[in-house]
Amino acid sequence: MPATSTKAAAAIRPSAPPYSLDDQVGFLLRRAYQRASSNLIERIGAYDLTAPQFATLARLHERGPLSQNLLGRLVAMEPANIRDVVQRLKRRRLVSTRRDRGDARLVLVSLTPGGMSLTEALLPIEIECTARTLAALNAHEKKLLYDLLGRLAGS
Repeated sequence: MPATSTKAAAAIRPSAPPYSLDDQVGFLLRRAYQRASSNLIERIGAYDLTAPQFATLARLHERGPLSQNLLGRLVAMEPANIRDVVQRLKRRRLVSTRRDRGDARLVLVSLTPGGMSLTEALLPIEIECTARTLAALNAHEKKLLYDLLGRLAGS
């Protein structure tokens, strides 16, 4: 910003504290997420998966069959986004869907045998990518980071 613009802004808001994007938690979280995601995508890119697709497979691996709605909440995706991710994974025969017998409004999503095999092959890679992302932190800092992120995420 030119010096005259900075002076004009200061004259309009003389008591405003200085602003730096680098001091904004959302910006820092996004940068950290981008770094973690790029570490993962760099390793799983050969499998033609995105980070949200991997998260979907991993959550199904952890929990077993889930309603599409609950699955979306458990991977922090909006309903339209999880629907798209599920459809893409379904086209690749990594997941299958069916209507719930007790409530036909619910779409249940499950890993296929191929989806289970792929996920089991990718989990160690994701663990390694997480370790690489956190390599600059000691054990105490890693625990503190997880605790703080959990609190911010509301879990």
